[in-house]
Amino acid sequence: MPTRLNHIGVVVHDIEEVAKLLGTLGMKALTRPEPDPIQKVTACFLGQEDGEGFQVELLEPTDDTSPVANFLAKKGGGLHHLCFEVDDIDSAAKGLESRGYRVVSRPVECIGYDRSFGLGEKAPTRIAFLMTSSKLLVELLQKGR
Repeated sequence: MPTRLNHIGVVVHDIEEVAKLLGTLGMKALTRPEPDPIQKVTACFLGQEDGEGFQVELLEPTDDTSPVANFLAKKGGGLHHLCFEVDDIDSAAKGLESRGYRVVSRPVECIGYDRSFGLGEKAPTRIAFLMTSSKLLVELLQKGR
């Protein structure tokens, strides 16, 4: 199961404020804040000036029913997950589950990611979330085409 770190997800109260702060550290906005009605979040991706390396995903809940709203209320935001890009999300999720990861969310479409990066809709991006025994949330991402 080949993977690569795609991004680090951070939950915030105000995407624009945090994006501006990260800009002072040399990060630039790669996408504009994009709402995803399925995930119930608004997300924005930032990266290095040269466009290399992994990205930081800022996540802001769209309402109180968002999966990250409770995290924000309890912890005040912060590191939420590590995301690894995979070629076959179904196989990767099953493989990690067989190794003891707990499935939090089975693979679903992530239209916000596709909109943010201008990916086609023929084969939409799909994501899944799994939890390690030490409570680290891992996202798997299979990019759309």
